[in-house]
Amino acid sequence: MKDRIRASELQIAYDRIMARENLQMTGPAGSGKTYLLAQLKQKLEGRRLILSLGFEGLFQFEELVFRLREGLEETCRQNAGLEYQVKRLNQEHPQHRIREKTDLLAYLESLTGLLFNVGLDLVISLINPEFSEVPEIDGRQLVDSFSNMARAANIQLLVLSEESFLPKKQHLALEIPALEEVWDAPTEQQASLLQYCKGNLAFLKALEANIKRHSEFKPDDFYKTYAVQFRMLRARFTDLQWRLLRALASEEIVSQPHAFDFLVRHKLGAASSVERALRNLLDSKYIYRNEEGYQLSDPILHRWIQYLYFQKGL
Repeated sequence: MKDRIRASELQIAYDRIMARENLQMTGPAGSGKTYLLAQLKQKLEGRRLILSLGFEGLFQFEELVFRLREGLEETCRQNAGLEYQVKRLNQEHPQHRIREKTDLLAYLESLTGLLFNVGLDLVISLINPEFSEVPEIDGRQLVDSFSNMARAANIQLLVLSEESFLPKKQHLALEIPALEEVWDAPTEQQASLLQYCKGNLAFLKALEANIKRHSEFKPDDFYKTYAVQFRMLRARFTDLQWRLLRALASEEIVSQPHAFDFLVRHKLGAASSVERALRNLLDSKYIYRNEEGYQLSDPILHRWIQYLYFQKGL
C-alpha cells in the first residue's frame, strides 16, 4: 500500500486551508475522509492549530460539552499562551454551568473573541456532524454555530461529512480510490482486499496487518477487537431493525428492500413495518442510500455481520 494516497486531494485541501477558506470533504463511507484529514494535519503542523470534534456516538448534551472542552485543551497544549487564556475562559464558563443550547452558544461566542484576540490561526475540524443525536442542538445547528466562529479572520472550518453542510463551492468531493491509487501494479488478491473493505483505507490497513501477522486472513482474530462494540450496538435496535440491518448486510447492495421476495427471503414481515424500520436506520445514519440502492454505512460492521451470521469472508 502506498504511503501517500490522495496526494492530489491533499494538495488541494492544503492550498485552500492556507488561503483561509472553509472546506468540506464529502464522500461516501470509506472514501478516505478521515485518512485525508490525518495527512492534512501532518502537512499543516506548525502552520495551523487544529481543534477536532467528532460526533459519532454522541447522544447527550453533557458529552458534547465535554468533547469540545477536551479537544480545546488538547489543542491548547501546542501553545502556552493560548493554554493560559483558555484556562481563564473555562473558569468563567465552568462545564457544569453549560446546561443548554443558549449556554453553549454563549461559550462559543466568548471563545471566538478569545481566539480572535490571541491571533493564532486555528482550524476547527468537525467530523460527521450528521451523526450527532443530541436532542438540545442538532448537527446542522452546531455547524452553523461554528461557521459563525469562522467569520473571524484567523478561524477556519473544516467539515468531514457525507451530508452537505457548507456551500457547494467549498466542497472537496472524494470518491472511493482506484486500485492504482492504492498499489503499484495491483494483484488480484489486492483487488479483492479493496473490494472487501469497500474502499475504506483504515479498514484496509487493519486487514493487511492481520494478513501479514497470520500469512492469511483470520476473521476470528480480526473481528474480536470489534465484537464487544458491535454487540453493545445490537441493544440499540428493535428486533425488526436488527433483522433488517442483518438482511441488508447479507447482500452488497439492496435496490428494493420493500420487494416481496426480499421480505420473504429474510422473514421480515409486512412492508409497512419494514418501511418504518428502514426510515429509522436511515435517520440514524447506520445505512445510506445512493443511486444503486441501500447499504450499511460502516463497512467493518457490514463485513462483521456477514461473517457472524452468514460465514462470509474474503
